[in-house]
Amino acid sequence: MKKHLLGVILILLGNICCINRVFPANRQSVTDMDTVFLQQMYDSVVRHVEYADRLTYTKHFLDEARKRQNAHYEATALFLLVRYYYSSEIDSMVYYMQQAIPLLYEQNRLEEMFRMKAWYAYVLVRAKSNKEALDSINSLKRLSVELDYPDGADMANQALADYYLSNNLDKEGLALYEEVLAGMVMRNAPLVKRVNIIRQLLNKSSDMNKKLEYLNMLKGYLDQCDAEGIEQLDDENPIYALKYIMNRSYAQAYISLGQYDMALTHIQRAEAIFKKYKMGNRVLEVKTLYAHFYKHTGDYDKAIALYDELYEHYKQANFMSSCIDLLANKAGLLMEAKRYQDAAVTYRQYALLNDSLSSTKYYKELADMRTQHNVDKLELANKQMEMEALKGRTQLLYLWIGVGALVLLCCLLIFLVHLHRRHGAQLKKAKEKAEESDQLKSAFLANMNHEIRTPLNAIVGFSQVLIDEEDPDMRRQFAGIIQNNNDLLQRLISDVLDISKIESNTISLSYEEHDLPALMDEIYNVIHMRMPEDVELQLAECPPCVLYTDRNRLTQVLTNLLTNAIKHTEEGYIRFGYNLTDSEVCFFVQDTGEGIPQEQLDHIFSRFVQLDDWSKGVGLGLAICKGLLEKMGGTISVTSKVGEGSVFYVKLQRR
Repeated sequence: MKKHLLGVILILLGNICCINRVFPANRQSVTDMDTVFLQQMYDSVVRHVEYADRLTYTKHFLDEARKRQNAHYEATALFLLVRYYYSSEIDSMVYYMQQAIPLLYEQNRLEEMFRMKAWYAYVLVRAKSNKEALDSINSLKRLSVELDYPDGADMANQALADYYLSNNLDKEGLALYEEVLAGMVMRNAPLVKRVNIIRQLLNKSSDMNKKLEYLNMLKGYLDQCDAEGIEQLDDENPIYALKYIMNRSYAQAYISLGQYDMALTHIQRAEAIFKKYKMGNRVLEVKTLYAHFYKHTGDYDKAIALYDELYEHYKQANFMSSCIDLLANKAGLLMEAKRYQDAAVTYRQYALLNDSLSSTKYYKELADMRTQHNVDKLELANKQMEMEALKGRTQLLYLWIGVGALVLLCCLLIFLVHLHRRHGAQLKKAKEKAEESDQLKSAFLANMNHEIRTPLNAIVGFSQVLIDEEDPDMRRQFAGIIQNNNDLLQRLISDVLDISKIESNTISLSYEEHDLPALMDEIYNVIHMRMPEDVELQLAECPPCVLYTDRNRLTQVLTNLLTNAIKHTEEGYIRFGYNLTDSEVCFFVQDTGEGIPQEQLDHIFSRFVQLDDWSKGVGLGLAICKGLLEKMGGTISVTSKVGEGSVFYVKLQRR
């Protein structure tokens, strides 16, 4: 094998030297030469795929790809290793698969990535890990939808069909395979994919008439390839190999159906292909077919001779389980031929070999147990020695434990003192916060008392005066005063109810799509009527926008901000509007009023906060704005400078 591998490497180096002569260094980059070298290595690996040393070739191919830092061929080598271990070692398969998948995904090689994931699902099905297998299949389906890759869904469905068949749901499994094949035919999937599905159906179906139907379909595809001059579907499926499989399967089906002339014809065709293309690995299959044929046609002597020949092959290859099966079949055949003495000898040979295998297995298990016993004895002796050594260190250990416990106790005392101090500081802070909250509530109640009594006094007083007044103009003036105080009282109660709903999380929002320019015009018209004489209300240009929001709550927030601006602006202007970004609508309200001191900016949105004791209201407007916006998924912020004015910003997500 080493000589063979060395020969391939020398050939590749010779090809590289030829390339260097044809393409000088100033015309051919090192990367191009590496690519040519790796491609030739790949071709060599594919040519040796049937050899026992293919694992060595593939690992060498992987080492060369990594040495040359070629991600494409590294992923290819990992894929070949996953395919090699697929039928033998699941742990090695998973190890290489975890390395291959990120590379294949980066290179958008979805076909190979999905094939590996489907193989993993097959492995789980074979291991009877049904839950993990279904999870893997469903994950594969979701990934195919996410990446918009229909072939990936087909692979997932094939794995699901295999799952059905392994759980004795043959009807459902075969139906799903046929459904996948029909879908491939409908969308004209690559021929190799359809052929692979037919091969699965041939292997899984037990209905011979169905098998003939599948074989006829496969024959049609292979005839199409001959007509188009196609000799190979891919690296794994040359046309001659598929023709061999087709004729072998025809022969098996016709033998089962008793059509022996047709069976012999197809056996001879399979044998001719096997000899022409030197398919040495198929020799035992052909002989097994002939033995099967002779057994069913009553030519027992030829069948027995072939069984003897096959027995020698399997014996030399040390395939003892196959030898046992052959002896059992041969004995049955001798019984049918009425060669009872030979049958008894063969049965005795079968029994001896079967017992020998059982004994070998028994003695192997016994030897393993004896070895384990000796290992356990050595471990026990080692443990005893360790215990002896441990006794000498015990006193010192106890001393260190005592010192450690003392240190730990000191640390614990220090920690408890620290906790006590920190707890005292937290209690002090909580007390101060409670006192502050109590003061705020007291101030709130005082303000509420004042704010409620003021409009109530006006309403009661002017209502009494209104009764005695006869002048119509004065009566209208008094009625207007009463109406204004009614509105003020209503807004005050509404603010208290809103802050209560926000704190109890019972406020409800009603979302619809609204035209923002129209909404801003409405707010402008309402607020314009309240403006003082020396203050100008300005509406910035509003770009077209439809916002999915609660109209009433958004209007309430902007109106509160504009009303606050009116309270604190004696001259100049109040300007409002919005700007658009890709993901947000940013509203703003700007005024040229008295501004907010820097030290009050941090808690301006808290409850019961007012700039001074002479401000109107109870200090709930901005707290309500902040609470509503948090419920609506937005934010509010402010920038201000004393004597120049303030700008409030409200941001809401666009739908």
